Amino acid sequence: EADEFARATLPTHFGAGFVAGSIHGIASTCMEVTGGTANIFRLLPANVLHHSCAHALLFSSYEGLKRASLKQITDDGAQYYGEGYLLSFGLAGGLAGQIQHVTSHYLEQWLGITSEPNTTNASAVRGVSTTLEKFMVTAPALRPTLFAFIPSAIGFVAFEYGKKFTT
Repeated sequence: EADEFARATLPTHFGAGFVAGSIHGIASTCMEVTGGTANIFRLLPANVLHHSCAHALLFSSYEGLKRASLKQITDDGAQYYGEGYLLSFGLAGGLAGQIQHVTSHYLEQWLGITSEPNTTNASAVRGVSTTLEKFMVTAPALRPTLFAFIPSAIGFVAFEYGKKFTT
């Protein structure tokens, strides 16, 4: 039988992701931004919005894709956490990771929080763009988008099996 978390609605998973992303956005801004408190407070809203939206889509798309794929493999003889479930968790997690990657890519550009070109600091933050530049975005590169699948799939499989082992 499915775990108790499976009873939560997709909007609940979206909300949980939004909260988790908000915390991630606050923490990453405080740890990565240099230049004093004023810089942190200037960049905080864009970073929080960026991480909140990306995590909300990560959590809710994972749960939605997982539920849809589990409907395809569920039968009376299926053992929960068997091979079919492992495949379902991995596929849903990998695709959700790719959705998060693409969402994050566009949000960074629209909010003006992408790294400066030709910088050695990958986390250098420009700040919120106030020009039309934010509407002239580039599509994410295919290779990083494809590679986003693997760590996300592994993470969600570990999450699902971790729930089983800790309850």
